[in-house]
Amino acid sequence: MRTEPEAQDYAAASAALDDAPEAETWTEPTPRIVSEPVTLAESLMTRAGWSPSNFGDDGPNPPYLRIGGKLWVTLTEFEPCFSSFHRDRVLFRSKVSMADHLARYDQIMIDPLAFEECFGPEEGTEATFPFGTWLTIREVRFTGIALWGKSHGRVVLPLEPLAVASAVWLRNATGCNPVLL
Repeated sequence: MRTEPEAQDYAAASAALDDAPEAETWTEPTPRIVSEPVTLAESLMTRAGWSPSNFGDDGPNPPYLRIGGKLWVTLTEFEPCFSSFHRDRVLFRSKVSMADHLARYDQIMIDPLAFEECFGPEEGTEATFPFGTWLTIREVRFTGIALWGKSHGRVVLPLEPLAVASAVWLRNATGCNPVLL
C-alpha cells in the first residue's frame, strides 16, 4: 500500500537543498602556451629585478654573471645560485637561487658559444652536448642541471656555461611539467 508524502516533507527537503552550498562547477583547465624564449640575462632582469649593472661585459659574448652558492641562515643549507658579476651591496652581491628561478621555466637551450667560452675552442660540438635543442629541465644540483631531451635522453648541463647569460635560452612549453628538487 502506497502512501503519499506529506507536504511538510517536501518543504523540509526543499529547504535543505536551498541551504546546501552550490555545487562547484568544473571548468576545463586552460592549456599552457609556448612562451617566447628569453635569454637568461633577460629573465634575471625581468623576473629577479636585476639591472644591466649586475652583469659583466668584458668578453666576446656579454652579458656575464657568476655562478655561486647561497648559504642559508641555518648555515646547513647551501644551494647553487646566479650571482651578480659586480658587488652591488657594499661587500655583497645579489644572488638568485637557480632552482627557484629555473622553476619558472620548463625548457632550456644552450648555444655552443657558452661551452666554447668556458671550456675552450672546439668544445661547442654535438659530441659534447646537444646544442640548439630544447631540453626539459628536471633537477638543479651542484654537479649540474639534469635535463631530458626526446631524442637525447638524460643529459647533464654543467653549471659553468650558465655564466654566459646571453647564450642560454629559457621558455615554457605546452605539456611539459618540470620536476625541480
